[in-house]
Amino acid sequence: MTPPNVVMLLADQWRGQDQGWIGGPSQVRTPHLDRLAAGGAAIAGGRASSPVCGPSRASLLTGRLPHEHGVVANDLPLSPRLETLATALSGAGYRTGWIGKWHLAGLPRDKWVPPAARPGIGHYAGVDCSHEHIDGHYYTGPGRRVGFTGYEPEVQTGLAVDFLADQDGPFFLTVSYNPPHDPYDSVPVPLRAGYPAERVTVPPNTPDTPEQRELQRLYWSAITAVDAQIGRVVAALDRLGLRENTIIVVTSDHGDLLGAHGLRAKQSPYAEAVRVPMVINGPGVPACRPAGLMGLVDLAPTLLGLLGLPPIGTYGRDLGDRLRSGGPLRRELLTGNWVSFDNGYDQGIGEWRGLVAEDLTYARTADGRPWLLFDDRADPWQLDNLVADPAAAGQVAEADARLTALLTESGDAFWPADRLLAELGLVEEWNARESALRGDRARLIAS
Repeated sequence: MTPPNVVMLLADQWRGQDQGWIGGPSQVRTPHLDRLAAGGAAIAGGRASSPVCGPSRASLLTGRLPHEHGVVANDLPLSPRLETLATALSGAGYRTGWIGKWHLAGLPRDKWVPPAARPGIGHYAGVDCSHEHIDGHYYTGPGRRVGFTGYEPEVQTGLAVDFLADQDGPFFLTVSYNPPHDPYDSVPVPLRAGYPAERVTVPPNTPDTPEQRELQRLYWSAITAVDAQIGRVVAALDRLGLRENTIIVVTSDHGDLLGAHGLRAKQSPYAEAVRVPMVINGPGVPACRPAGLMGLVDLAPTLLGLLGLPPIGTYGRDLGDRLRSGGPLRRELLTGNWVSFDNGYDQGIGEWRGLVAEDLTYARTADGRPWLLFDDRADPWQLDNLVADPAAAGQVAEADARLTALLTESGDAFWPADRLLAELGLVEEWNARESALRGDRARLIAS
C-alpha cells in the first residue's frame, strides 16, 4: 500500500479562538475546517512556540526551538544543514512541494527561494515574503516572476490542485496562505458580505469602537475566505481519489492580537498571539478532541510518527500514539520571544519566555522579572494579571519554578538578545535586516 500523503494548509496569523468548531463568542464561520475537525483530531490546545512568523515556521519544520534552529527573528535564514520535515519525507521517497509564503530565506523578501534555502522542498511556487493579497506575483524559478490578478489564496489553491493532479506516489504539499495576515482590507468586497458591520461584536479584552468592529469583520472575512480554499483542496483530493490516503493538517504560524489588550500583531504571551488552529484529519487519526497541548514544534515529529518514520527535532515530541488513541497531549509548553523586533519592539514587547498550560499562562522578562500570570480557566480573556496580587504569590513562584524547569529541559539559557545573536553567529545578519527594514529605527548590535 502507498504510504499516506500529507497536505498541510498553513495560514498566516490565524488565531485559535476564531474557528467555528471551537464555539465560544467568536462569530467566524469555517464550515470546511469544521468538517475536518469533526472527522479527525480537533486540538483546542494548538500553540505557537514563538508567536511570530519566521521563528514559528522554523520550529514547525524542524521540531526545534528558536535558540536551536537559529531563526530567532524574521528575515534570518534557516540553516540548510538542519534536518526538516521535508528532508525527512524526501529521504523516505516523498515528492515534496511548497506553494506560497516561505519567509525563511533571509533578505530580500521579494525573491525566488532557491533549493538550498528550502531544505527538502522540491517543487516551489511562491515568494519568500510578500503581503500582496490582491493582484500580486509569485516565482516559479530564478528570474521567473509570474503576475496574477485576483485574490492570492484562490491562485495558490489553483497551483495546489495542479500539483495534486500530477502525483503518482506519496507526496508532501504545504499551501502557505498569507491571509488572514494584514493588510486586512485586502479581502475582496464580495467576500465580506457574510459579516455585516452592525452585527459584529468584539471580545471583552478589546476596545469596542467602530474601527475595531470593522477590523474584526475584515479579519473574520479573511478567515472564511481561506476556509473556502481549504474546501477546494479537500474537494480536489476527493475528485482525484487521494483523500482516503492523505493526512490533512490545518494550522497557522501564530495568532493576532487584533487590538486585544491594546496591542496589535504578535510577539506577546497573550492567548490571541500564541493559540493557533490545529486540526489533523486522515488515516490513523480517529475523530477526537484530545485534552492538553500540541505545539507547532511537535508537528514535524508527530507527522513522521503517524507515517511510521523516525522523528526529528529536539524539543518537539512525537504525539502520534496519543492522537491515535485520543489520549491527552502535552501538559505544558515553553513559549517565548527570543529577539524582539519590528512592531513587537515598537510596542514595548521585549524578550520573554513563557509557560503555557491548559489552565494558565505565565511569562518572565529577560531581566528575570515575573511579568504575566493568568488563570486561563477562571479568566479566559486574561484581564486579571495575578503577578502583582499578594494573594497569588505562591502561584507566581510555582509557575516561575515550572518555567525554569522547562528552560533547563530545552537547553535555553535565556540570554539577552545581543548575546544570543552573538552566540549564534548572527550579529552581521541581524544588523543587515535591521538596516534594510528599519532604517533610522534600526536596533543595531555591536559586533
